[in-house]
Formats: sequence, C-alpha cells, structure tokens
Amino acid sequence: MKKIYLIALSFFAISQANAQLSLTKAANEPVVGDTYETAGLDTTNTLPIAVVGTGVEWAFDGVTPQGGTSTFTIGATSSYTNSSNYPGVTMVEEDVTNGTKTFYKTTSTGYDLVGVDAGFFDLNYNTNSLTLATWPMTMGYSATDQGAGAITVNQGTTSLSGTFTSTLTTEADGTGLLNINNYAYARNGVLRVKSTQKIEFSILFGAIAGTIENNIYNYYHSSSKYPILTLNYNYVDATSPQGPLQQLDYTLSVLSDVTVGVKENNTKEVIFKAYPNPAKNEVNIHFVLTQTEAYTIQVVNMLGQTVKSLNLGDLQPGVYSENININDLTSGVYFIKVNGKTAQGIEKLIVE
Repeated sequence: MKKIYLIALSFFAISQANAQLSLTKAANEPVVGDTYETAGLDTTNTLPIAVVGTGVEWAFDGVTPQGGTSTFTIGATSSYTNSSNYPGVTMVEEDVTNGTKTFYKTTSTGYDLVGVDAGFFDLNYNTNSLTLATWPMTMGYSATDQGAGAITVNQGTTSLSGTFTSTLTTEADGTGLLNINNYAYARNGVLRVKSTQKIEFSILFGAIAGTIENNIYNYYHSSSKYPILTLNYNYVDATSPQGPLQQLDYTLSVLSDVTVGVKENNTKEVIFKAYPNPAKNEVNIHFVLTQTEAYTIQVVNMLGQTVKSLNLGDLQPGVYSENININDLTSGVYFIKVNGKTAQGIEKLIVE
C-alpha cells in the first residue's frame, strides 16, 4: 500500500512571489508572551544543506513525523528563579517538553544569547554574551561574534565546572522555494539563515575538554514569525579520563501548522508527463489511466489556488493527451494535478 504524505496548508497573501524577505526586529524578534509549537521529522534522503544562492530550491523529500511535538514559550525573567545568574537577561525561552531554558538579552538593534540551561549542563555567557541577530537580516547578511563564560556539567549530585569560548557566524545564504515531500507543502520567497557556533570548553583544569560545533539552518517565510523549518546539526569531539567522545546527530522540525502527516490511502497514482517543461504558451499533458471514473486536470499556483481547470468527464482506462493554453500565466512555479475519485497524480511545471 503506497504511503501518501499530507500537510495541513495555511493560505496567505504575498505581494510578489519573488520578493526577497527581510527579517526585522518588529516582525521576527521573540517577545514575552509568545508561544509556538514544532513537530519533529525524519528522512532517509539526503538533506539539501549545500543549496545556497538566489532563486534556489530546497527539496526535503521522504519526510515523515518522528519525535513528537515540542512547545516553546517566551517568559519574563521573573518567572524563573535562576534568571539573575545570567547578566542582562530580559526574556527566557522554555522548551516545555524537555525543560531546556534559553536566556536572551534584547538590545536596540537585535538580541543576544546569555545562557542555556539544559539540566545536565549549563552554559553561562557571563564573560561575553553572543549576538544572535542584528536587524534587519536579508539575503547576503553575514556577521561573526565572540562569546565566553562558564560551563557546568551535572553528574548526579556532582557538578563539574570550567570555562568556554564561542564563535558564532550567521549568514543569510539562500532565498527561493522550500518544498516538502514533492510539493505537498511548498512556499516561495523563503529566506534561509545559517548559524554556525563553535564552542571550545575545558572542565576540571582540562581533564575534560573538547569542542562542540552546532550548525542550525532556519528557513523563514513571511507567513510566520518563527522559522517554518529548522535543521540542526550538532557535533561533539571531546576527551576525558574515560576516553574520547565523538558524536554527531541532527534534528529536523517544522512549525506545527505545517506538520507532516502520514496516512495510508487506497488512492492510485496517475502516471503522466507534462511537456515541454519549462513551457511558455502551451503544455501537453500525456497520461495513462487504469480506473474508470471522472477526471479533471488542474493547474495550481504556489498559493494553492487553481488557475486553470479542465473537466474531462468519465474516462475509460487507456492513454490520453490534453493541451492546456498557459500564455496568460505569469512566469513561475506551478503544479499540474490529474484528479480522479480514486486515482491522482501531480507534477511540477515551470512557466517561462
């Protein structure tokens, strides 16, 4: 039985599909009272982390839910008893699901990281806070900052302490189309912000030492304050009296309103081909039907709106061909759908 991946779509208005997104303090900086939820994902396919530039496409294929959901809240410092340990803190983000707390300091132009308390370890940027964002952030944005402070590792009733230094490089390195599971969810005008932080730490006078490298890829869209998709790589390379430790893992998540669902379905796939593709004035749809039922052909834009529709009526199994005039469509990305009651197919169409 073929698995069909469905996504809950939220519709929105944008003035231009190709307009470049600008992240601003008013629109994108966390504020006390915010709450948002993410859902964990996984895939066995290659992730498109090397895709950079203008007008690119990031394809996350074969994505399935994994790891459940996480709820995040932005609270006042008065709600957390140990907030005063982090110099200058003005707000606290809590991952309600696992209890991790992240401490921020807002400035006139952006906001800084001043601490992370994950329970089993604590990073306190009490020597030098780390600037996460300087507004505005648009395609081509690049900034590097240094942080330093104290690290604490909790082992049962024992706490081990030391120091760390940190270098963070933030780049807005791509803008274009984000699609998940072959355009089941797609958004144009997406801005990707890559943050690479390298932490060098020493605990117990160097008895435990090493590096932590964290690469976060955040995909922003004008429909949401927070990233619609986040890919996080974390690599640890350390030594201790117990021996070396090397660990690489990643997490992939989306905002809950674009959560990928998995549904078993008896829908059969329509095999078809659209050509030429890219197309200018006309596109030919060549398709094979195996079920007797009523069919329609739709051309759908990036907002999920049907811009062309052709009712084919009841058709018997066989090979068919239809031409669709597209000379009134603006250049861009569209999707052609062949729909029956129990059979359907979809293909991307580029209109020049």
